[in-house]
Formats: sequence, C-alpha cells, structure tokens
Amino acid sequence: MKITEKLLHIPPYISTAWENIESLHTKDNLLIINLKNTKSIEIPNLPKQIIETIFNSHAKFIENKNDSPPLNPFSNMGLSMNSGSNLSSIDSITSAMKHNPDQKDMPDIPKEVLKKIATITKIFSDEASIDIPKPEANCNCPYCQISKAMQIATGVNIENLDEDVSEEDLKFRLWDIKEHGDKLYLVTNPLDHNEKYSVFLGDPIGCTCGSKNCEHIKSVLKT
Repeated sequence: MKITEKLLHIPPYISTAWENIESLHTKDNLLIINLKNTKSIEIPNLPKQIIETIFNSHAKFIENKNDSPPLNPFSNMGLSMNSGSNLSSIDSITSAMKHNPDQKDMPDIPKEVLKKIATITKIFSDEASIDIPKPEANCNCPYCQISKAMQIATGVNIENLDEDVSEEDLKFRLWDIKEHGDKLYLVTNPLDHNEKYSVFLGDPIGCTCGSKNCEHIKSVLKT
C-alpha cells in the first residue's frame, strides 16, 4: 500500500494518480472510490486510520490543484501578456512556433492576445528589422493566427503576401478608419471586423463605446 500526494496504490484494488479520482465516500465497511471514467472501486475492511489518510491526501491534492495559478498558453513563446513589450518577445514567437497543418481548425486565439501581439510587433518593427512569418492560406493553427496578426500590425495585406506592397499599404493601423459623414467616422478593428465604433468629432466629441477619452477618438484625431 502506498498513499502519496500524487497517487493512491492499494493492491490488488487500485493503483492510480489522484487526478484520475473524482470522489471518495464510505458505506458500511467499504471505501468507495469513484473514478473520472465513471467506474467505481470498492475496498472493504480498511482500518479507520488508513481511510482518514486517504481522505486527507485526496483533499490536499484538490486544494493544491485549486491553488495552482492558471497556465499561460503563450508562456512557451516567451510572451507574458501582463508584462511590458520587448523585442525578445517577438523573436521568441517567430522562432519557437511552426506552421502545423494538423491544427488548421483550431479555435481562434483570444482577440485581446492577438491585439497585444500586434501592438508589440508594431512598436518594434519601427525600431528594428523583424522577420515577420508568413501565414498559410486557409489555416487557423496558432502559428498562422499569430502570423496574420503580425502581418496586419505592419500593414501587410495578408491576402496578397506575394505581391509588392506600396508605401500606403505599409501604414500601420490598430484601427481601420473611414469617414462616414460630416465629422463622423467609422472605426473598425482590423483583427475583428465585428468590433466597430462610430466617432463624432463635432460638438461634443464622442464615441459609441461610451468613453470621451478612448483610443478610438485618439486614432481618428491622429489621421
């Protein structure tokens, strides 16, 4: 018999990691272990002290699991979404990731993450030469999603990457801005065309986001 912080080993009944165990309870003289695969294991006639040790070990495993900080899915790329922008973050992204056609139907990366990547890319593409990766057509793997965000950040038309790019096309944009009327502008997120705002530069100045000092108004004023 072996009971540790990681596993429960009671031959010949069970030997498994705590992460495979859903719950524990007792009934009469039985210890009943419910597994995550919906199976149950019944162990008879265990001493009370052993049962208490098993319950305490399981409780400790659950507490430690709940106290663990959530994993940052981008930590292996050297990009902390809570830290300041730095050039090594961009280098880490482009060098650590590879196109994976097996992941072409992956879910979309959160928009706020892509926007962070685009912002960092823009900041340092103005200061240093950055090798921006080229996304593959009709692929949604993490590499291609991030590549598209980086291409957009530098103003490249991702649908025509093999064509010559004009100076006008290379203008960076966190927002697409179009005049929509007298002193009225439509501001659209190039990474998500469903995110749109109307900015009015008349009296009073305002934006449909509800803020009077938002980045949408500032972007229009800079154009």
